[in-house]
Amino acid sequence: MRKLLFVLLLLLSCSQVNGQLLWKVSGNGCYETSYLFGTLHLETSEFIDSVPGLATAIENVDVIFGEIEGDNLTSMNTVLQMMKDATAPADSTIDKLLSPEDYKMVDAVVKKYMFGFGLKELGVLKPAVLTAQLDVMQMQKLYPNSLDPNNLIDVAIQNRGKQLGKRVDGLESVEDQTSALFGAPLKEQAEDLVDFCRKDGEFAESNKQLHDAYRAQDLAAIEKIVFDSEMGMDDADMDRLSYERNRKWMDKITQTLPVQRVLVAVGAAHLVGEQGLIELLRSQGYVVEAFGSK
Repeated sequence: MRKLLFVLLLLLSCSQVNGQLLWKVSGNGCYETSYLFGTLHLETSEFIDSVPGLATAIENVDVIFGEIEGDNLTSMNTVLQMMKDATAPADSTIDKLLSPEDYKMVDAVVKKYMFGFGLKELGVLKPAVLTAQLDVMQMQKLYPNSLDPNNLIDVAIQNRGKQLGKRVDGLESVEDQTSALFGAPLKEQAEDLVDFCRKDGEFAESNKQLHDAYRAQDLAAIEKIVFDSEMGMDDADMDRLSYERNRKWMDKITQTLPVQRVLVAVGAAHLVGEQGLIELLRSQGYVVEAFGSK
């Protein structure tokens, strides 16, 4: 099972009704039209203008909600907290979680992507953190000229909003997110790390398909990839990584919708499913429809 597709890309998915990245929210006392947008966290800012209606939505709203407010990611307190959250307990480092055979195999894959650095240098990280970093490096190797970690779409949407004088805020704290993404039992994290490294070639192809499908805005193709039995999420993982966070975010979103026009720009997985933001908003009486629908 490939949890890191969600951890890094937040598990892109699609609606069975309409394969769309941008959604309109109205009705139920909404202050004019608001929007939901599904992002791919490794996509760059140039993609904004490829999505029909997205640039106009950024211009027309009053507030932009991301998962985390971008400035919070660069503060020294955040950096220190993330370093703390990324480090495994001394009695549960990777060398203590893996068999000698798996350690050797994982070490070789880590060195492949990490410029020769291996588990000797990076083994203090939690396995999920290391797997997420490997996934990033794998994508950068696949797309060396198009993926710019300093020009990512989530931050770019927020920055464009700030330049236009919009209020920008986060739906959760850095601590909330790291707890969700890297809070699984370490033994389970280690199993996922081994699985990622053992199937390096298969996951590289899956990453390529995901990236290409997102660029094509083909959410039907993305759904097929993500919910493949070998790559997908079980119910417990989906609840921890997406649905539980969605339920928490709804309070902030629904408190704002009656008084301001909102753009919620979060990982696309948060929009879909029975407890995705689309259905949660509909269950409260809001009209949620794909942008451009009549």
